[in-house]
Amino acid sequence: CNCFGFWKMTNLQRLKNYFLIFIVFFTVLGSSYVFISTVYELQFTNSDYFKNQALSYRVKTEKLKASRGNIYDKNLLILSSSSRSYNIGIFPSKIDNLDEVVNSLSAILFLDKELLHKRIISTPNFFYLDRNIDYERGEEIKSWNLEGVVLEPSFDRIIHTNSVSKIIGKVDPDENGIEGLELYFDSSLKGIDGEIRYEASPNGKIIPQAPINTTQPTHGKDLVLTLDSELQFISENLCSEALEKTKALNCSIVFANANTGEILIAAEKSGYLEDSLNIDLLSIRAQYEPGSSLKIFSIGAGIEQGLFDENTKYLVDDKIEIIEGSCAKNYDGLKGCYKDFLKHDPYEISIKEIIERSSNVGTILATKDLDINYLEDYLHKFGFGERTGVELTGEIKGGFTEYNICKTCLSSLSIGYSVNVTQLQMVKAYSIIANGGKNINLSLIKKPTESSNLQQVISVEMSERLRNLLINVVEGVNGTGKSLKLDNYVIGGKTGTSRTHIEGDGYSDFRFNTSFTGFIETLEGPVVGSVILWGASVNPASEYVTGGSTAAPIFKTIVSNLVPGE
Repeated sequence: CNCFGFWKMTNLQRLKNYFLIFIVFFTVLGSSYVFISTVYELQFTNSDYFKNQALSYRVKTEKLKASRGNIYDKNLLILSSSSRSYNIGIFPSKIDNLDEVVNSLSAILFLDKELLHKRIISTPNFFYLDRNIDYERGEEIKSWNLEGVVLEPSFDRIIHTNSVSKIIGKVDPDENGIEGLELYFDSSLKGIDGEIRYEASPNGKIIPQAPINTTQPTHGKDLVLTLDSELQFISENLCSEALEKTKALNCSIVFANANTGEILIAAEKSGYLEDSLNIDLLSIRAQYEPGSSLKIFSIGAGIEQGLFDENTKYLVDDKIEIIEGSCAKNYDGLKGCYKDFLKHDPYEISIKEIIERSSNVGTILATKDLDINYLEDYLHKFGFGERTGVELTGEIKGGFTEYNICKTCLSSLSIGYSVNVTQLQMVKAYSIIANGGKNINLSLIKKPTESSNLQQVISVEMSERLRNLLINVVEGVNGTGKSLKLDNYVIGGKTGTSRTHIEGDGYSDFRFNTSFTGFIETLEGPVVGSVILWGASVNPASEYVTGGSTAAPIFKTIVSNLVPGE
């Protein structure tokens, strides 16, 4: 029995040993498989992945910022450019010596020490301390190697001529266009950033033997404008003087080549009164009732319809009633009495003289048989009620009153009321008269000269007839623009005076939008210009506040600088 027991225990121990050997064997075998498969995966199957993972801890990427394109005027004088600068970023958690950082940065950046200290300790995450500081100061800060302070290369946008600042527009701290031409041409101006990739040691230094990959930035394209910065400067100064003299709310001036549509001047100045229009780019974003400047188109529509010609005469009084009794002193109904600017005895005058004298009554008499829808369609042909498409954002369309079947609607429209226009629309419309009747596309961008087949809006013959009517406004004995007459110059145009509409108050009793829109013949073709004083209330040279006495003199001064000695 004892032998049998011993034999039984020996076998049991042997089975246990075999089992342990079996477990060890398969454990070793399984571990070897896992090890070999892992090594195989690292070396062969996913070698690129793990290689990239390892590299990611030491590969650094730095952006090579593209330089934004320059903007030039027509004479290639630089208007806007970018200069190298730095953005200063702070990692509060990485700062070892806070006092050193605060004392150093506050001194060179002219910051309050206590405020800077408070900002750093109260901000847990990265923040920009300053953007676009000048390059020299940035280099100085960079040389200090302050822990937690990051210098990021950047570009600072500089406008070299203040008189074009509103047209040029603005960029944000990252040089993205947010206004004006900077916004409209942002994609072509800003270019495409490049980058440099390199391997760095833990202390941040480049590993010399490692490859360095560089993608060069594609710098932004330059922009050449049609503007003449010298004329722009002169025009803005004339606006400043006019605002002072006339107590106007705003002033804006636009001149363009009537053949090419190239805008030579787009200047404006805001007044300092509370009612001043708080609008940049007045010429496309502000609308007004043009008054007498629109009469040439009303008369043109009548001539086109065969209602009259330039020599047709009318007996014109100094006032006319469209609504019976509306001119009576005690009348208290709808406006229906229209008057000429100055009282006069009845006289017989021709269409030519009606435009020359800018007679409201004469224009209303001559156009009384016009269909108002025809007149609106005629005005549409010249671009009224439509955007000009100039390369700026925020352009408005203007337009006509929706209700045009009232008794006075035609009368009001014929003399430049009941319609809202922009200054650029007026320049375009007068350009069509001045250039032989062809449509034009106004532009601020210099483009290659091309032979274009632009639409003929009115015939060459009709263009000449309307053009001569405008010339007579300057050369005629009774012309409202006769102060513009100059030897050796061919000038034509039309004055405009309309009551200023103040938002919330209605039409002002003492403020007027006074304007002159006209053209001058030059060696490069006719140039059309528009001068508007928005809300003028004083005229030191005359007891009357009119387009002829306030806006026309500015036009004359610009003309003398535009084509001196011709």
